[in-house]
Amino acid sequence: MRDMNFFKDKRKWIIAAILAVEIVLLVVNAFRFNRTESYSFTQDDLLLAKYNGSTKSYDHESGFYADHSNIPETFIVTKPVFLRKGIYSISVTYESNAEDNWHTSYTTLNPCLDISKDRSADLVYSDHIAMPGDRNVVTYDSWVRYGTEFEVRMGPEEDATGDGIYVLAQGANITYMRGRTIVNETAKLFLLFLAIDALLWLILIKREEVKRFCKGKAITFSVMLFTIAFSSYPLLGKALYFGDDIHYHLRRIAYMGEAIMSGQFPIHILPGWDRGYGYAAGVGYGDLLLYPSAFMVMLGFTVQAAYKFYVLLVNVLTSVISYYSFGKIADDKRVGLASSVLFTLIGFRLHSVYSGATVGEFGAFTFLPLVILGLWGIYNQKGKNAYIHLALGVTLSLSCHVLSTFILSLMIPLLCVILIEKTIKKEVLISLLKAFSMIVLLNLHFIVPLADYILFKNIKGNTVNDMLWSRGRDLVTFFGFSQAPFRDTGGFLGLGISFIIVIALVISFIIGGKFGKETGVYIRLFLFTGLLVALSANSMFYFFLMDKIPFLYKLLGNMQFPWHFLDVACGMTAFWFAIVLKKLLDEGGSKVIGYIAIVAICGVCIVQGDQLLADVVQEANPITMYDDAGVSDPCRAEFSIPGIDQSLIFTETDMVIREDTQASASIIKKNGTTIYARVDNPTEENVITEAPLWGYRHYIAKAGGKKLKVFMADSKKLAVEIPAGYSGEIKICFREPWFWRVAELISLATLIYVIIANNKQCSARGNEA
Repeated sequence: MRDMNFFKDKRKWIIAAILAVEIVLLVVNAFRFNRTESYSFTQDDLLLAKYNGSTKSYDHESGFYADHSNIPETFIVTKPVFLRKGIYSISVTYESNAEDNWHTSYTTLNPCLDISKDRSADLVYSDHIAMPGDRNVVTYDSWVRYGTEFEVRMGPEEDATGDGIYVLAQGANITYMRGRTIVNETAKLFLLFLAIDALLWLILIKREEVKRFCKGKAITFSVMLFTIAFSSYPLLGKALYFGDDIHYHLRRIAYMGEAIMSGQFPIHILPGWDRGYGYAAGVGYGDLLLYPSAFMVMLGFTVQAAYKFYVLLVNVLTSVISYYSFGKIADDKRVGLASSVLFTLIGFRLHSVYSGATVGEFGAFTFLPLVILGLWGIYNQKGKNAYIHLALGVTLSLSCHVLSTFILSLMIPLLCVILIEKTIKKEVLISLLKAFSMIVLLNLHFIVPLADYILFKNIKGNTVNDMLWSRGRDLVTFFGFSQAPFRDTGGFLGLGISFIIVIALVISFIIGGKFGKETGVYIRLFLFTGLLVALSANSMFYFFLMDKIPFLYKLLGNMQFPWHFLDVACGMTAFWFAIVLKKLLDEGGSKVIGYIAIVAICGVCIVQGDQLLADVVQEANPITMYDDAGVSDPCRAEFSIPGIDQSLIFTETDMVIREDTQASASIIKKNGTTIYARVDNPTEENVITEAPLWGYRHYIAKAGGKKLKVFMADSKKLAVEIPAGYSGEIKICFREPWFWRVAELISLATLIYVIIANNKQCSARGNEA
């Protein structure tokens, strides 16, 4: 016994020694990157690169002007400079006639010795940054991964796409970002050590517990690892693959970190949007799962790495949550595992992740199994915490995507009506009311700000009322793979052949009376599933609504695209799979058929999914997107202020006074949504100055500790009233009003209650067992 205690202590000493070594290495690593570097290039330091057809390489001569009409296939570079590993800020000054398109004229940081076509050695992460003619300075960051000689490349694309464009380079600067590099390298090493320590802790301290937990779960782990790896393998590419909404969501990730550093939490206004004017994405768009990615950007990781981490995180959560939920519904972990494969790899989900890049939608999709589990538990009166599952599922969906939750808000009441004889039972009705109350309380932190901005018309909203009957998909496209028409992204895959197999099994079960006394209920659920599929397709139905029931048509216009109903249809497909598979596996003579069904349905799903993912990898336009400079262009979206003039973000970058007055105002410092400005109003009247911020509600301004009047100007910008005779500094910042904070506290208190109540019920079940 003494030997065992000594061994335990010995293991603890080993871990303590490892931790001490890791701390030393973290400090040493930080000092390794503690240096100062700066390089400046004038026109005299620039070289003109000209293609030599005989040697098939580029010759260099002194020059700073590139124009293909003068000398074909030319561009400009700086003289080579040796850069060590780290993050560098690059600034280029120039004149050009190019449009804002990095395909035709761009700047980037290139390694001199890697002359392969795609720079395959990956010595640096550096975007192709457009050099538009309406600007004369562009700035971007590059991540040098290996110390060697580099050059800043500037000018037209070498091939014919660069014809007709000239670039006159005036200079370039390279500055080492010491603080950012130290934070980034320390974070990477810390995360590596954290993973090693967790592994050692499980091996040395929790070995027996790990053995007990893993016993008999080899197949479960292997299947889930396969599911996650298969759904994530396009992330192994050196670039991102273009999806329809990817640039919108890359902006969100890039600017969330900036919002946190400017004092916002939770985040409501993204400060970098519209070149610093801001965008109220956090008011109308849930961003819970994006916070880890935002923190990655704050720690110096590239935007691409942060986005890929988000996709991987969602793939893992989808697999785990669907395994848990459908396993609970069927009361069989084998069924839960097979259903998680189908739900995670079903075509429409993979399309949303890669071809559509609908970040909020496939994030909300993750929690749909919890909603189904909650409704299943309530209507079957299984478990006292079924209402908690429903409330958490809806809440987590809203925390990712308001449109998905809007569809749930339509479908759940409809389902309650379909199952009316069960809904009106006391136990069911009480559970539904408890879930509804909990959903409202958990989401007050989101509902209150959104209602505030909608009521005062601070955001445009999602409503689309043109032709919903042509915004869905043709029904025939739901079951097979079809390539994208422009071949710049992956193709489309909906429910797939797996859906047809599952529905065939359901119909056979209904006809064969396999559902017994509940056959009538399952017929109605079957019709409900068919309705979801029908609502996703282009049809006369939406035209009929516009013609005969316009208020309902306008309500449905909030979902923008009818194919959003396919999310719930996919959830119902996995639900039906779990139900029929459980019955097959429980019947002795049907077990073989059950396993054949697993192989057939999951196998077809995987084959069709691979067809989609292969098309993404081969056909989708690759985009690097390491830095946020590539997403700095104006982007008007649903949570912009109605009627804004986005040309102002180019022409009015400082404080503006439109009156003819002796007063003046200028920015001293800008940190996200916070502005410090110097104002001077020598007149005897109050003067209005407009800040380079859109005029969203709840900005405040202070001068000498006193609040100033703040409002939205006619230009839709934020206006501040400067008192007569005041001269000094003012501070403008975004601050949540008290009723937003109260809503957040109520939501937090409700979440704590949910956690405590759920733990008590879990403990009670454990004691009963």
